[in-house]
Amino acid sequence: MSLVEMAFASLGLLFPAWLIWRAISTSRSLEHRIAIGDDSLLADDRFSIDRVTLGPPGTQLIENVQFVAVAAQPTSTLPFNGGDVHQESP
Repeated sequence: MSLVEMAFASLGLLFPAWLIWRAISTSRSLEHRIAIGDDSLLADDRFSIDRVTLGPPGTQLIENVQFVAVAAQPTSTLPFNGGDVHQESP
């Protein structure tokens, strides 16, 4: 009987060990994704932003803010008709 009891005890320890391993793995993954600036974290259902506590001096905390990722707008290098661009008259 003691062999059967040891098998059940081992099974009982596997679940808590798996939970601990999963928490450590998720934490490491999150730290890595934050370090590389992964934008997909904003849309990931496994994580939510509860409070931003680190920021440059003068940063204000705003409750219940919604984050929206915006694509960068292309900029034109061509001059526009105005400002410092002058055309000589013939």
